[in-house]
Amino acid sequence: MNRDSDIYAIPVLVGPTGVGKTDVGTELAQRIGAEVISADSRQVYRYMDIGTAKPTLEEQIRAKHHLINLVNPDARFSAGEYSRRARDVIHKLTERKVPFLVVGGAGLYIKTLTEGHFEAPEIPLDLRKELEIGYRTQTTIALHNRLTQIDPSSARIIHVNDRRRIERALEIHDATGIPRTAWFNKPKVRRPQQMFLIGLRRERCALYARINQRVNQMIESGFEDEVRSLMGRGYGDKAHAMSTFGYSEMLRYIKGEMNIENTVSVIQQRSRQYAKRQLTWFRKMGIKWISLPEGEDPEETCERIVQEYPSLLF
Repeated sequence: MNRDSDIYAIPVLVGPTGVGKTDVGTELAQRIGAEVISADSRQVYRYMDIGTAKPTLEEQIRAKHHLINLVNPDARFSAGEYSRRARDVIHKLTERKVPFLVVGGAGLYIKTLTEGHFEAPEIPLDLRKELEIGYRTQTTIALHNRLTQIDPSSARIIHVNDRRRIERALEIHDATGIPRTAWFNKPKVRRPQQMFLIGLRRERCALYARINQRVNQMIESGFEDEVRSLMGRGYGDKAHAMSTFGYSEMLRYIKGEMNIENTVSVIQQRSRQYAKRQLTWFRKMGIKWISLPEGEDPEETCERIVQEYPSLLF
Protein backbone atom coordinates (compact mmCIF):
# COMPACT_ATOMS: atom_id res chain seq x y z
CA MET A 1 0.00 0.00 0.00
CA ASN A 2 2.96 2.37 -0.36
CA ARG A 3 1.39 4.04 -3.35
CA ASP A 4 -0.08 7.21 -4.78
CA SER A 5 -3.62 7.62 -3.40
CA ASP A 6 -4.72 9.55 -6.52
CA ILE A 7 -4.00 6.49 -8.69
CA TYR A 8 -4.72 3.45 -6.56
CA ALA A 9 -7.99 2.69 -4.84
CA ILE A 10 -8.14 3.55 -1.17
CA PRO A 11 -9.42 0.64 0.97
CA VAL A 12 -12.56 1.47 2.95
CA LEU A 13 -14.23 -0.78 5.52
CA VAL A 14 -17.90 0.06 6.02
CA GLY A 15 -20.95 -1.40 7.70
CA PRO A 16 -23.92 -0.51 9.90
CA THR A 17 -23.60 0.45 13.54
CA GLY A 18 -22.98 -2.54 15.80
CA VAL A 19 -21.73 -4.88 13.07
CA GLY A 20 -18.14 -4.96 14.38
CA LYS A 21 -16.25 -2.50 12.16
CA THR A 22 -13.96 -1.21 14.90
CA ASP A 23 -12.80 -4.69 15.96
CA VAL A 24 -12.18 -5.89 12.42
CA GLY A 25 -10.74 -2.58 11.24
CA THR A 26 -8.27 -2.39 14.12
CA GLU A 27 -7.22 -6.00 13.61
CA LEU A 28 -6.80 -5.49 9.87
CA ALA A 29 -4.86 -2.24 10.29
CA GLN A 30 -2.52 -3.83 12.84
CA ARG A 31 -1.95 -6.81 10.58
CA ILE A 32 -0.92 -4.74 7.55
CA GLY A 33 0.83 -2.00 9.53
CA ALA A 34 -1.75 0.61 8.58
CA GLU A 35 -3.24 3.64 10.32
CA VAL A 36 -7.01 4.06 10.54
CA ILE A 37 -8.87 7.06 9.14
CA SER A 38 -12.24 7.19 10.89
CA ALA A 39 -15.40 7.90 8.87
CA ASP A 40 -17.81 8.24 11.80
CA SER A 41 -19.95 11.35 12.08
CA ARG A 42 -20.15 11.27 15.90
CA GLN A 43 -16.68 10.15 16.88
CA VAL A 44 -15.36 13.52 15.69
CA TYR A 45 -16.69 14.98 18.97
CA ARG A 46 -14.58 15.17 22.11
CA TYR A 47 -15.78 13.75 25.46
CA MET A 48 -18.32 11.49 23.71
CA ASP A 49 -16.71 8.07 23.98
CA ILE A 50 -19.14 5.50 25.36
CA GLY A 51 -22.23 6.64 23.48
CA THR A 52 -20.41 6.71 20.13
CA ALA A 53 -18.54 3.43 20.65
CA LYS A 54 -15.30 5.28 20.03
CA PRO A 55 -12.17 3.11 19.70
CA THR A 56 -10.76 2.35 23.13
CA LEU A 57 -7.32 3.51 24.21
CA GLU A 58 -6.07 -0.05 23.69
CA GLU A 59 -7.43 -0.08 20.12
CA GLN A 60 -5.86 3.30 19.42
CA ILE A 61 -2.53 1.94 20.63
CA ARG A 62 -2.84 -1.11 18.39
CA ALA A 63 -3.53 1.10 15.36
CA LYS A 64 -3.29 4.87 15.22
CA HIS A 65 -6.70 6.46 14.53
CA HIS A 66 -7.21 9.76 12.72
CA LEU A 67 -10.25 12.09 12.66
CA ILE A 68 -11.63 11.33 16.10
CA ASN A 69 -11.86 13.87 18.94
CA LEU A 70 -11.66 16.84 16.56
CA VAL A 71 -14.24 19.32 17.86
CA ASN A 72 -16.34 20.06 20.94
CA PRO A 73 -19.95 18.81 21.10
CA ASP A 74 -21.42 22.27 20.44
CA ALA A 75 -19.52 22.70 17.16
CA ARG A 76 -20.89 21.99 13.73
CA PHE A 77 -18.94 19.52 11.65
CA SER A 78 -20.02 19.12 8.03
CA ALA A 79 -19.33 16.41 5.48
CA GLY A 80 -17.38 19.01 3.55
CA GLU A 81 -15.14 19.66 6.54
CA TYR A 82 -14.66 15.92 6.94
CA SER A 83 -13.66 15.61 3.28
CA ARG A 84 -11.08 18.38 3.59
CA ARG A 85 -9.53 16.91 6.72
CA ALA A 86 -9.59 13.33 5.46
CA ARG A 87 -7.92 14.27 2.19
CA ASP A 88 -5.25 16.14 4.12
CA VAL A 89 -4.54 13.06 6.27
CA ILE A 90 -4.51 10.81 3.19
CA HIS A 91 -2.08 13.15 1.44
CA LYS A 92 0.30 13.24 4.42
CA LEU A 93 0.22 9.48 4.96
CA THR A 94 0.80 8.87 1.27
CA GLU A 95 3.79 11.22 1.26
CA ARG A 96 5.24 9.30 4.22
CA LYS A 97 4.42 5.98 2.50
CA VAL A 98 2.31 4.91 5.49
CA PRO A 99 -0.49 2.41 4.69
CA PHE A 100 -3.98 3.48 5.78
CA LEU A 101 -7.51 2.12 5.97
CA VAL A 102 -10.71 4.17 6.10
CA VAL A 103 -13.17 2.68 8.60
CA GLY A 104 -16.66 3.93 9.36
CA GLY A 105 -20.38 3.93 8.78
CA ALA A 106 -21.09 7.51 7.72
CA GLY A 107 -22.09 7.00 4.11
CA LEU A 108 -22.13 10.72 3.34
CA TYR A 109 -18.58 11.15 4.66
CA ILE A 110 -17.34 8.32 2.47
CA LYS A 111 -19.26 9.64 -0.52
CA THR A 112 -17.53 13.02 -0.25
CA LEU A 113 -14.16 11.30 -0.56
CA THR A 114 -15.30 9.62 -3.78
CA GLU A 115 -17.42 12.34 -5.38
CA GLY A 116 -16.29 15.55 -3.77
CA HIS A 117 -18.44 17.94 -1.74
CA PHE A 118 -20.35 21.14 -2.19
CA GLU A 119 -18.83 24.22 -0.60
CA ALA A 120 -21.25 25.43 2.06
CA PRO A 121 -20.83 29.09 2.95
CA GLU A 122 -18.63 30.13 5.84
CA ILE A 123 -20.86 31.83 8.42
CA PRO A 124 -19.25 34.06 11.06
CA LEU A 125 -19.51 32.59 14.56
CA ASP A 126 -21.25 35.65 16.03
CA LEU A 127 -23.95 35.54 13.34
CA ARG A 128 -24.36 31.79 13.83
CA LYS A 129 -24.86 32.28 17.57
CA GLU A 130 -27.39 35.05 16.95
CA LEU A 131 -29.40 32.83 14.60
CA GLU A 132 -29.29 29.92 17.05
CA ILE A 133 -30.79 32.08 19.80
CA GLY A 134 -33.66 32.99 17.50
CA TYR A 135 -34.31 29.36 16.55
CA ARG A 136 -34.54 28.31 20.21
CA THR A 137 -37.77 30.26 20.62
CA GLN A 138 -39.53 28.16 17.95
CA THR A 139 -40.70 24.57 17.87
CA THR A 140 -39.12 22.07 15.51
CA ILE A 141 -42.34 21.82 13.50
CA ALA A 142 -42.51 25.60 13.13
CA LEU A 143 -38.92 25.67 11.89
CA HIS A 144 -39.62 22.89 9.41
CA ASN A 145 -42.72 24.72 8.15
CA ARG A 146 -40.60 27.80 7.53
CA LEU A 147 -38.01 25.72 5.71
CA THR A 148 -40.80 24.34 3.51
CA GLN A 149 -41.64 27.89 2.46
CA ILE A 150 -38.12 29.08 1.67
CA ASP A 151 -36.45 25.85 0.52
CA PRO A 152 -39.03 23.13 -0.25
CA SER A 153 -36.44 20.79 -1.76
CA SER A 154 -34.44 20.71 1.48
CA ALA A 155 -37.63 20.37 3.53
CA ARG A 156 -38.61 17.27 1.58
CA ILE A 157 -35.36 15.43 2.37
CA ILE A 158 -34.91 16.60 5.99
CA HIS A 159 -37.14 14.81 8.48
CA VAL A 160 -39.59 17.03 10.32
CA ASN A 161 -38.01 16.00 13.67
CA ASP A 162 -34.39 16.45 12.61
CA ARG A 163 -33.94 19.81 14.30
CA ARG A 164 -30.18 19.98 13.85
CA ARG A 165 -30.34 19.67 10.06
CA ILE A 166 -33.38 21.94 9.85
CA GLU A 167 -31.54 24.67 11.73
CA ARG A 168 -28.47 24.22 9.53
CA ALA A 169 -30.56 24.61 6.36
CA LEU A 170 -32.28 27.70 7.76
CA GLU A 171 -28.96 29.09 8.91
CA ILE A 172 -27.51 28.90 5.40
CA HIS A 173 -30.50 30.79 4.00
CA ASP A 174 -30.77 33.34 6.79
CA ALA A 175 -27.05 34.15 6.71
CA THR A 176 -26.64 34.37 2.94
CA GLY A 177 -30.10 34.91 1.47
CA ILE A 178 -29.52 31.82 -0.71
CA PRO A 179 -31.33 28.52 -0.01
CA ARG A 180 -29.32 25.47 0.93
CA THR A 181 -30.49 23.71 -2.25
CA ALA A 182 -28.96 26.44 -4.43
CA TRP A 183 -25.63 26.04 -2.64
CA PHE A 184 -25.86 22.27 -2.96
CA ASN A 185 -26.49 22.49 -6.71
CA LYS A 186 -23.32 24.46 -7.35
CA PRO A 187 -20.48 22.47 -8.97
CA LYS A 188 -18.83 20.21 -6.43
CA VAL A 189 -15.23 20.37 -5.38
CA ARG A 190 -13.89 17.25 -7.05
CA ARG A 191 -10.60 15.40 -7.10
CA PRO A 192 -9.94 12.06 -8.79
CA GLN A 193 -10.25 9.48 -6.04
CA GLN A 194 -10.94 5.79 -6.28
CA MET A 195 -12.27 3.77 -3.37
CA PHE A 196 -12.44 0.03 -2.84
CA LEU A 197 -15.26 -0.56 -0.40
CA ILE A 198 -15.51 -3.70 1.70
CA GLY A 199 -18.69 -4.01 3.75
CA LEU A 200 -19.37 -6.06 6.86
CA ARG A 201 -22.89 -7.38 7.32
CA ARG A 202 -24.81 -9.79 9.52
CA GLU A 203 -28.24 -11.35 9.44
CA ARG A 204 -30.73 -8.74 10.57
CA CYS A 205 -31.78 -10.58 13.73
CA ALA A 206 -28.16 -11.07 14.73
CA LEU A 207 -27.29 -7.43 14.00
CA TYR A 208 -30.23 -6.13 16.01
CA ALA A 209 -29.36 -8.42 18.91
CA ARG A 210 -25.79 -7.05 18.89
CA ILE A 211 -27.11 -3.50 18.84
CA ASN A 212 -29.40 -4.16 21.78
CA GLN A 213 -26.56 -5.77 23.73
CA ARG A 214 -24.21 -2.90 22.95
CA VAL A 215 -26.69 -0.42 24.38
CA ASN A 216 -26.89 -2.51 27.55
CA GLN A 217 -23.09 -2.48 27.73
CA MET A 218 -23.06 1.30 27.26
CA ILE A 219 -25.28 1.68 30.30
CA GLU A 220 -23.13 -0.72 32.33
CA SER A 221 -19.96 1.11 31.26
CA GLY A 222 -21.09 4.41 32.71
CA PHE A 223 -22.97 6.14 29.89
CA GLU A 224 -25.04 8.13 32.37
CA ASP A 225 -21.87 9.44 34.02
CA GLU A 226 -20.49 10.40 30.61
CA VAL A 227 -23.60 12.45 29.82
CA ARG A 228 -23.57 14.06 33.27
CA SER A 229 -19.93 14.99 32.69
CA LEU A 230 -20.86 16.57 29.36
CA MET A 231 -23.60 18.55 31.07
CA GLY A 232 -21.07 19.67 33.66
CA ARG A 233 -18.95 21.02 30.81
CA GLY A 234 -21.92 23.05 29.60
CA TYR A 235 -23.07 20.72 26.82
CA GLY A 236 -26.80 20.23 27.24
CA ASP A 237 -29.62 19.57 24.81
CA LYS A 238 -28.75 22.69 22.79
CA ALA A 239 -25.34 21.30 21.81
CA HIS A 240 -25.48 19.84 18.30
CA ALA A 241 -23.94 16.47 19.09
CA MET A 242 -26.15 15.97 22.14
CA SER A 243 -29.26 15.76 19.96
CA THR A 244 -28.11 12.45 18.46
CA PHE A 245 -29.52 9.07 19.48
CA GLY A 246 -28.41 7.87 22.86
CA TYR A 247 -27.40 11.26 24.19
CA SER A 248 -30.79 12.93 23.77
CA GLU A 249 -32.54 10.02 25.52
CA MET A 250 -30.03 9.96 28.39
CA LEU A 251 -30.48 13.70 28.83
CA ARG A 252 -34.22 13.15 29.19
CA TYR A 253 -33.61 10.37 31.72
CA ILE A 254 -31.34 12.59 33.80
CA LYS A 255 -34.00 15.30 33.74
CA GLY A 256 -36.56 12.81 35.07
CA GLU A 257 -38.60 12.69 31.86
CA MET A 258 -38.03 8.95 31.24
CA ASN A 259 -37.29 5.92 33.38
CA ILE A 260 -34.22 3.81 32.69
CA GLU A 261 -36.17 0.97 31.05
CA ASN A 262 -37.78 3.30 28.50
CA THR A 263 -34.48 5.08 27.99
CA VAL A 264 -32.68 1.87 27.08
CA SER A 265 -35.55 0.71 24.87
CA VAL A 266 -35.70 3.95 22.90
CA ILE A 267 -31.91 4.08 22.43
CA GLN A 268 -31.98 0.51 21.15
CA GLN A 269 -34.84 1.32 18.79
CA ARG A 270 -33.19 4.44 17.39
CA SER A 271 -29.89 2.59 17.00
CA ARG A 272 -31.63 -0.14 14.99
CA GLN A 273 -33.35 2.47 12.86
CA TYR A 274 -30.00 4.14 12.20
CA ALA A 275 -28.50 0.79 11.12
CA LYS A 276 -31.40 0.32 8.72
CA ARG A 277 -30.84 3.77 7.19
CA GLN A 278 -27.13 3.03 6.82
CA LEU A 279 -27.82 -0.20 4.96
CA THR A 280 -30.23 1.63 2.64
CA TRP A 281 -27.51 4.20 1.89
CA PHE A 282 -24.85 1.52 1.35
CA ARG A 283 -26.92 -0.19 -1.34
CA LYS A 284 -26.01 2.66 -3.69
CA MET A 285 -22.26 2.44 -3.16
CA GLY A 286 -20.97 -0.66 -4.98
CA ILE A 287 -19.67 -2.43 -1.89
CA LYS A 288 -18.01 -5.87 -1.79
CA TRP A 289 -19.83 -7.51 1.11
CA ILE A 290 -18.38 -9.87 3.71
CA SER A 291 -21.05 -11.78 5.66
CA LEU A 292 -20.16 -12.37 9.30
CA PRO A 293 -21.43 -15.61 10.85
CA GLU A 294 -22.09 -15.73 14.56
CA GLY A 295 -19.06 -16.84 16.53
CA GLU A 296 -16.44 -15.69 14.02
CA ASP A 297 -13.82 -13.56 15.74
CA PRO A 298 -12.17 -10.45 14.18
CA GLU A 299 -8.95 -12.35 13.45
CA GLU A 300 -10.86 -14.88 11.35
CA THR A 301 -12.75 -12.15 9.50
CA CYS A 302 -9.49 -10.33 8.88
CA GLU A 303 -7.95 -13.50 7.44
CA ARG A 304 -10.89 -13.93 5.05
CA ILE A 305 -10.54 -10.33 3.84
CA VAL A 306 -6.80 -10.72 3.28
CA GLN A 307 -7.30 -14.00 1.42
CA GLU A 308 -10.09 -12.62 -0.77
CA TYR A 309 -8.52 -9.24 -1.56
CA PRO A 310 -4.73 -9.64 -1.31
CA SER A 311 -3.94 -7.05 -4.00
CA LEU A 312 -6.01 -4.44 -2.17
CA LEU A 313 -3.94 -4.54 0.97
CA PHE A 314 -0.39 -5.41 -0.06
